[in-house]
Amino acid sequence: MKRKEIRPEHQELMKQLGKKIKHLRTKKKISYIMMAEEIGISKNVYNAIELGNVYWNFSSMLLVLDYHKISLQEFIKNL
Repeated sequence: MKRKEIRPEHQELMKQLGKKIKHLRTKKKISYIMMAEEIGISKNVYNAIELGNVYWNFSSMLLVLDYHKISLQEFIKNL
């Protein structure tokens, strides 16, 4: 079965989430590769999150938020 396309507004949301996650990482001055190692996911998955790629799993993002000690509610505020 062919995967359905993600709606454009959801694609834009994913890009916004990725930018916000990248901002958190760059404030700590660590590379995306180091960040991926710190939270135990592949560098490709972490990079996909920051780029706003829609095909990563939600638990990976939760690991990122846990690392930064930010709740999901706090993170999505003002998106």
